[in-house]
Amino acid sequence: MSQFIGFDCLKAGQRVKVKGKPSEDSTFVAGEISIKNRADQAKIEGVIQRLDHQKNTLRIFNRDFALPGDIQVKGLQHNLIDLKELKTGDVVKLKGKYSASNGLMPEKIILKETMGFNVDELHGAIDKIDRAQKTLEVTGFTVVVNEKTAIEGF
Repeated sequence: MSQFIGFDCLKAGQRVKVKGKPSEDSTFVAGEISIKNRADQAKIEGVIQRLDHQKNTLRIFNRDFALPGDIQVKGLQHNLIDLKELKTGDVVKLKGKYSASNGLMPEKIILKETMGFNVDELHGAIDKIDRAQKTLEVTGFTVVVNEKTAIEGF
């Protein structure tokens, strides 16, 4: 098995931004991993697969997220909008607190511009590394790293 430049330098607790694509088996395939130097909220950016206003849930990356009743939603002009203005297919960024026991607890949703080539992202700390399987746990997702993954920030 070949060595990945930079992969062996990644550490649990390190904050990263992962660009890639979710897969059918609930993993996230990394195209690029960047080291983040500042601690900020956990973030997930992707396409809304389903939005249930009765249950107050939003589905991204094949995972449902419970939304608090007082969640702040910002539109494309950074103005406050109602949650009901969001729809399936919209690209959004969820920001909030993450813990291994509770997962991501969204506090803010930001509507993003839809482009023809949207790249999904995870932002957060590395919770766990499996060097043998070449995987990371970031914001509750198993991130698969392969020889095509660019690792930046060293």
